Amino acid sequence: MAEAELRRKIAQRIADLWAEISGDSEGIPHIIGEIRANPGLSVSLRVAFFDDYCLERFLGDGALFFIFPADEGSPRALFVSLWRFLQGKGVPKLLMPGLRLEGPLTETLRKLGFEVLWITGDSIVEVWATKGRTRYEMVFQRTGENEFTLVEKKRVQ
Repeated sequence: MAEAELRRKIAQRIADLWAEISGDSEGIPHIIGEIRANPGLSVSLRVAFFDDYCLERFLGDGALFFIFPADEGSPRALFVSLWRFLQGKGVPKLLMPGLRLEGPLTETLRKLGFEVLWITGDSIVEVWATKGRTRYEMVFQRTGENEFTLVEKKRVQ
């Protein structure tokens, strides 16, 4: 019962914050959270914007504290990704410089939640893409036939 209540509270807080998360802003939106079990279950979530991705989870003072990138296209997708992270069942695959992607680049980016608007190049591939309401310019270096390494990623306002 406590898990169902926790899931419901987190989902509701994400829905309440979605306009702020998906709105136009400088930086990458992150959820900063605190979950306490005693006395009673309390969930505190707020939004902060950082220049780069930050992913933290730690216990202290009888609470679970976390920072999680809110870089998803919908409140539901964000909830699922955050819930898996809180359960220790994985971390989101953050598209950060140095990350190596395999497979056709357009399809791989689509699986990560990006909509590719424009792509050009062979050994150096330039991509314009969106995720939610955020636009990105990315540069990849081809490191194999269907293997690409992200060299640069810029958020475009």
